[in-house]
Parts: sequence; C-alpha cells; structure tokens
Amino acid sequence: MRWTLAILGATAVFSASSTVHLFTGVPAVAIDGPLVVAASVFLWKRSREEKAPAAGRTIFFAACAVAAAALIDHIARYPDGGNDAFIIWNLRARWLFRAGAGFRSAFSPEILFWTHQDYPLLLPGLVAGGFELLGRESRAVPAVIAVLFTACSVAIVVAGAPVEKRWWAGLAMVTTPALVMLGATEQADLPLAAFTAAAIAILIVKEPGDLRAIAAAGAFASMAAWTKNEGLLNGLLIASAVLLTERRLSSLVAFGAGALPFLSLLAVFKLGYVPPNDLAYSLSLARAISVDRWWTLLLLIGRRIVLLQAWGLHLLALVVWAVFARKWSAAPPQLRWLSWFPLATMLVHLGILLMQPHDLTFMFKVTIDRLLIQLWPSIVLLISHREAS
Repeated sequence: MRWTLAILGATAVFSASSTVHLFTGVPAVAIDGPLVVAASVFLWKRSREEKAPAAGRTIFFAACAVAAAALIDHIARYPDGGNDAFIIWNLRARWLFRAGAGFRSAFSPEILFWTHQDYPLLLPGLVAGGFELLGRESRAVPAVIAVLFTACSVAIVVAGAPVEKRWWAGLAMVTTPALVMLGATEQADLPLAAFTAAAIAILIVKEPGDLRAIAAAGAFASMAAWTKNEGLLNGLLIASAVLLTERRLSSLVAFGAGALPFLSLLAVFKLGYVPPNDLAYSLSLARAISVDRWWTLLLLIGRRIVLLQAWGLHLLALVVWAVFARKWSAAPPQLRWLSWFPLATMLVHLGILLMQPHDLTFMFKVTIDRLLIQLWPSIVLLISHREAS
C-alpha cells in the first residue's frame, strides 16, 4: 500500500508545487524536496505484508489486461478526453501553461460559466506541470495521468483489502465498465476516487490510537479536496467518522493537521483568485420538497441501477447485498461509522441534485456515474473488510 500512497502523494505535491510556483514565483523544487522527504519519513515503516493467496490472481490479472487494453484504445481514439476534460481540466491546464504571469485570466468571471473557474487545481496543475517539464503541450501528458490514476484507484483497493479477498476486490474494480469509461475521459473523478480511497484504506488498516496514520488519512482527504469540490464534502464526512470512532479530540486534531497544507492552499485559491461557485447561490430548499422532483429522481435511480452499459451488474449486486446479505456480516468496530460514509455522501449529492436549478433529468444523467465512481473504490474496500470480519 505504501508504494501506491507514495505515488498518489507525489502527484498531489507536484501539482501543489506547480501551483504555488505559478502564484508566488517560489521554485517548485524548493517545495517538492522538503515535502517528499517529510512524506518519506512519515510513511516509511518496517512491516511485513502478508502474501495474498493465489486464488483469483490469474482472473484478476487477465481482467486487468482487458481493462487496460480498453482504456488505452479509448484514449487513443479520443485523445482529448471527455467533454469536461477539454471544457474544464485540460483547458485550464493549457491556459495556465500559456498565460504565464497572466495566469489570473484563467479564472476570469468573464469566461463562460461551464468552465467552472472555481474548480480546484490538482489536475490542471499536474497537467500544466507536465507541459513545463516537456517544454511544450502534449496530449500524452493528460493521457498518461489518466492511466496512472485509473491504475492507482485499483491498486489502493487491492492493497487495502483483506489479504484473502485482495484479488476479488480488485476484480470488482477492473470489471466495472464505468472505471474504464471515466478513466479514459481524463477528468478529475478517478483522481478524487483514488485519494478518497487512500484515506479510507489508511483508516481501515491503522492500529488503534495511531495518530500518525490519522494525520496521513487527513492529508489524503485534503488532496481529494484539492482535486474537486466534492472532495471537501468527502473530507468533512471522513473527519466526522474519525471523531465518532475515536471519541478523542486529539484524533480530530491529527486529522486536521494532516489536512492543513492542502486545505490552506485551497483556501488561498478559493478566496484570492476565483469567483464564487455558481451553484452555491442557486440552491433552493423548495425544489427539494417537490413531489414531482422526488418521483423523477426515484425513477432515474431505478433505471441507473439496471443500466448494464455503465455498471454491468455491479450496482444491482450492491443493492442486493445491501438489502439481503449485509445483515449476515458485521462491520469491525473501527469501521462502524466509516462504513456509512459512502451512503451519507451520496445522500448529500442527491439532495444537491434536487435543490439545483437545472433540469433534474439532464443533471442526473451527466453527473450520477461520476459521483458513483468517486465512491466506488471506497465502497469495495469497506464491503471487503465487512465480509472478511
């Protein structure tokens, strides 16, 4: 797991240092060096990981080969990614790279609102940093980053799952059609999923009272917040689960201390460089109590569960497990509150969908798969540990 965490942490640090360099002129290496050394000391620990049994390993790697081939083929056919990639993420990366000292224009309120100027900069910063290293723009940079985060979202599940269920948990990930579909779009949803799952995995495997691990979980949760706005909600709910589980203020302080660097950067970005979020001022509670909107939402949810193109039988299996099989297993004590994190997050997202001003059917169709994939690695991890217990 430490190697996957190190890769994820390195990408976040590289993005943050590129952004700080752009904003302040401080050399990126002056930020990267100390943070990498500190992270190495923080994450390094002598331990001997158990070897996973062979059962399921061949099937898992065969499925990985099929998923990787599909991912690479899709990116080769559509090298600019999905709609949001060239409207938001790659557009902002190119803008930052080209603008140089005039980078503030990338966040101008005069830009069309669907570019979402206030979205965090982990992915654009990472892509722009790649352009800087190459000395030119290249479609290969966001493509390689997309493949890296797709692989990391699987790797963190395999590494964090119980040893006897490791390959089967990984198989549940790589056989999810939406993983390849959304990985190939070069958008920020799988990076967010990977950072969130990293925080969850650390909290699952940590020793009781290990404040260092809790701080590391806070750091990865804050990296999720630096990736997408939804990451801030994830971090708040994970922090709540930590407090309810540990019941010690020191645990919450440790989580906050780990999150502080990236949250500070996010606060500076949000307060000093970008216009307010366009959705924050348009939510209405009246829409959330509309019977028609609730009925529409319930129909849309039912249809999505059986939409085989995006999710195969995975969502249907999840519903069947939750309704019928969940009662035959019990969450370990340390997961009692954390296991409610995915459901709580999705309920908040559905509430926002009800309150937002745009056509509900359209917004549901364009967002639901992305919201689900953000939580999918965490769901697979939590279920695998519940079943193992």
